[in-house]
Amino acid sequence: MAIIAESNPASATVEDGVDTVPAGRRAGGTVAVDGVSPVVRAGERLVHRIELLVEEIGRLRADNEDLRQQVREAVALLDRATAAVGEPRGRGRARVIAAVVPGSPRRRRVRARGTRGRATPPEVTAQVVEAAISKLGVATAAEIAAEITRAGVKVSGRAIRFLAERAGAETFRGDDGQRRYRIAGH
Repeated sequence: MAIIAESNPASATVEDGVDTVPAGRRAGGTVAVDGVSPVVRAGERLVHRIELLVEEIGRLRADNEDLRQQVREAVALLDRATAAVGEPRGRGRARVIAAVVPGSPRRRRVRARGTRGRATPPEVTAQVVEAAISKLGVATAAEIAAEITRAGVKVSGRAIRFLAERAGAETFRGDDGQRRYRIAGH
């Protein structure tokens, strides 16, 4: 019936058939407490496991910071290499990470809320786009949008691309590689 700590069996003494071990946790061993209920023993084991988890989290955070530093260095190396070659690197998150100074808080840019619903004005219909294409003959979406905007209604080229298809316009690539529209049969 002797409860002895695994790490230090010499610290336990036996008096009158009852083991007496100083209360507390033993490093690397099980908890030995004199006459304590199983619930307290389970609690001590749980506290010990939590302490181990806290130590593990500390090690993982240190490893994570090392990895972040390596990523920053790699991104800086890529930036230097692309600058030496002369090719611009695409937009992306990597540039933001490299620009962040360690220890400084990141700030997010607050965006204004856009309007919901129809982006194209209700006055711009497939018939209006068809009329503009007929007037111009062959045109890009930007040219069609500029023509409609000159008539008094501001519209984007993106909206024109959608509406030109609905108007039955024929789409093809011009010599310059841009998408152009014409009314079939004209």
